[in-house]
Amino acid sequence: MQNFEGVKYRLANNWFSVIPQENKPINYLEIGTFYGANLLSVEETYAKHPESKLFAIDPWINYSDYSEYKDMHDKIFETYMKNIENCSGKNKITTMRGFSHEKIPELQDMFFDIIYIDGNHEPEYILEDAVLSFRKLKSGGYMIFDDFDWHDSTHNDPQEQEDHNTKHGINSFLSAYRNKIDKSRILLINNQMFVKKL
Repeated sequence: MQNFEGVKYRLANNWFSVIPQENKPINYLEIGTFYGANLLSVEETYAKHPESKLFAIDPWINYSDYSEYKDMHDKIFETYMKNIENCSGKNKITTMRGFSHEKIPELQDMFFDIIYIDGNHEPEYILEDAVLSFRKLKSGGYMIFDDFDWHDSTHNDPQEQEDHNTKHGINSFLSAYRNKIDKSRILLINNQMFVKKL
């Protein structure tokens, strides 16, 4: 990632022990992209093949659940676009600026090899993203949830923090879709949950 600007968290190298890299085209969807660090790390590894396609969904706008980024989103989006422009594989990347519940249904069913969910961390939104995305995932494809045990630290009360924990949304999805996922391939690594579709 040459000339990358912005914040980097976990990158695609956290996936290497679970998802094999193969020299073939893949289709990849990322929900919640921020400055684009993870997206670009996928482009350089799993999606290295010139025929790979990567899609990024993020609203990059102010909303109450993420008040710590108030009035920063336009600047973050500008930096993201600059990072994409500096990427040698930029022609493989499609950026969809908007809310995931509006953008995911526009995508083709059974199309993606890997879907990474790192959008709104409130349990109900994680569940919604997972349900909408699962239709778009190929049989044998992987869905990855970031921040399995995240909670909203703006709540002082421990019970309120627990109520806002991401794991509730993820576990609800795993329970409802238990007959459509490979139970032997549900893995938690470095606070990321991996699920393989049957």
